[in-house]
Amino acid sequence: MPSGPVTAALECEEVTRRFGGLEAVGGVSFRVAPGERRGIIGPNGAGKTTLFRLVSGEMPVTSGRIRLFGEDITRVPCHRRTHLGLGRTFQITNLFPTQTVADNLVLAVLGRRRTKFSMLRPLWTYRDLRARAEAALHTVGLAERRHALVRNLSHGEQRQVEIALALLGNPRVLLLDEPTAGLSPVESARMTKAIQDLDAGITILLIEHDMDVVFDVVGHITVLHQGRLFADGAPGDVRRDPRVQEIYFGGE
Repeated sequence: MPSGPVTAALECEEVTRRFGGLEAVGGVSFRVAPGERRGIIGPNGAGKTTLFRLVSGEMPVTSGRIRLFGEDITRVPCHRRTHLGLGRTFQITNLFPTQTVADNLVLAVLGRRRTKFSMLRPLWTYRDLRARAEAALHTVGLAERRHALVRNLSHGEQRQVEIALALLGNPRVLLLDEPTAGLSPVESARMTKAIQDLDAGITILLIEHDMDVVFDVVGHITVLHQGRLFADGAPGDVRRDPRVQEIYFGGE
């Protein structure tokens, strides 16, 4: 017997966000399948990061609906969405520079727990959390840097730590906001491989300006322009779309 339709990992339905008379995101609708790698691209000011903030719950929608694996999360607070399986990285790293890489991850897990954090208990004694931290660092290719101070990491390595932090929440859907921003070509290539090597079961939405990274990682692209969905399809189709070339690639 034929199976029923697959529940979307993430679904946006006519999602809109207004700031007074400015419509930053206007009536955006799309569905992302479980395990899909989706790129969100568009020129500066297209509404990409605002859309991520709406999906993650950092900012409320003006109208529309957002669903995570069929569950309406439109009015669900940000921290609750994390518990439901939504992970997020940011354009700017937010780490403790004087702590080791592993300690940063342990502190992140402790911060999410309901149990009271003890300032007197050494971080190395949280053996279960350290094991989780090292597993996440291995996933992003930073296991050998676990004892290094964050301030001694390269910018690219700090971005990899950010992804490891997001993985600690066991996300089913992961939002990556400009993961290669400010990276050297070597660091960008390393980051691209780290994303490619993530668990295939994790659904990924990627905002990225580096088109080489986008086409290497994703299997589907959604283009935003002036806050609205402008184009949507396979990478090759989007690359060849003359309208996309006009607004994003400078008509090349």
